[in-house]
Amino acid sequence: MSLLRAITPTWLIQLGKSMSSTKETRREQYRSQINSLRSLLWMVHEHNTRYVRCPQSPQASKARDDIREYCEEMQTSCSNPQRPLFRVLNARMEQALSALPNQTKPSWYAIHHRTSDHLIYIIDEIARSYLAESKHDAMYEEYQAFWQTWIDTKESQLRFEQATMRLIEGKMASWQSVSLQSRILQKRMHQLSLISSSEVSLAFDRIDNQFDSIVQSKEGDVPASSLVKISQDLSVVLLHLFDQELTIRTNDALMEKNHKAKTTVHALPDPNQSA
Repeated sequence: MSLLRAITPTWLIQLGKSMSSTKETRREQYRSQINSLRSLLWMVHEHNTRYVRCPQSPQASKARDDIREYCEEMQTSCSNPQRPLFRVLNARMEQALSALPNQTKPSWYAIHHRTSDHLIYIIDEIARSYLAESKHDAMYEEYQAFWQTWIDTKESQLRFEQATMRLIEGKMASWQSVSLQSRILQKRMHQLSLISSSEVSLAFDRIDNQFDSIVQSKEGDVPASSLVKISQDLSVVLLHLFDQELTIRTNDALMEKNHKAKTTVHALPDPNQSA
């Protein structure tokens, strides 16, 4: 190694150090942005749940102003190549916040849902950039697998919500649709629990048990209001699971520990095999 250093030009060594430093700077910026966007996501969630009954109150207006200010700070601090991304986020957030005070309850929820989805996709994009700068391709692939399973679960939840709305509207064969979508959603939840880097919560298990009851029930046994509540609870649980995944993925020590644990499990011998 000392011989290699002796014959390597000084400028090449300095270039290598500079590139390494630049790479680490980018990773740190991505990590900071992911954390800021996660905070913004929870700010939007809190606004949704806390002020749905009083959208024009001074407290609700203050919360929206805080979100605006937070978005502007992120746009100011981002790098030049990211400016279009955060400019679009700012514009969409402003459009949503301006419309919220005069919305009906269903529209209120719909606007928050679209805004959260937009934030989640931006977080995913930056998370991929962060992981691409790491040394481990396996970690990127693990996150990609989690993300796809998480998104599949969210889409299944949306179909469950649509089936619930048809049940509320009294559409034909709507209960059969609710039962079918419950089975599919429950299967997605099981897949997500297996691929997640963190342990699923007790709330996740409770919702899983509630879907067991739905699948085994007959039409009329489960009130539509209970189905809506289950879906709302699942939304929060999935958000927490996504947030926990990001916590682990953006912490090098936790990520390395998690990766080693998975490698160890995969390396264990098959107990069915004879010695």
